[in-house]
Amino acid sequence: MNRFLPPLLAALVWAAPQAAQASEALELPLGGAIVLPMRGGVRTVVVGNPAIADVSVDGPGSVTVFGKGPGATSLVALDAGGGVLAERQVVVLAGGANSVTLRYGTGKTWVPGGATAIVDCGVATCAPANTLSGESPFKAHR
Repeated sequence: MNRFLPPLLAALVWAAPQAAQASEALELPLGGAIVLPMRGGVRTVVVGNPAIADVSVDGPGSVTVFGKGPGATSLVALDAGGGVLAERQVVVLAGGANSVTLRYGTGKTWVPGGATAIVDCGVATCAPANTLSGESPFKAHR
């Protein structure tokens, strides 16, 4: 029984960082960018919703993620053989550190069909957040 323990522990130690990377969300501001280092040769990167985030493959060891619209999407990096190098959730935040996003609709979770309001709050006042496109941060989703 003891002869199986070292290989099992080695497998768990190797798998823990892989699982942690997959579960960590990558947060960036609207209009911001972040360089994401990758192990292995990145060949293709897939973004679930290109209206929220965009990606540029800088080389085999890194990609740059750009925040295009507020919300969350997924990012999957693949090697030349189609193997998954990384899976991350990307969250693009519309406002700064003092912003609040209100989503209201039906049910226990927000679903399309509700409305969204993004507000930046300072010391004494709150105001609608700026958006990249210049459109109102108050939207009805249909």
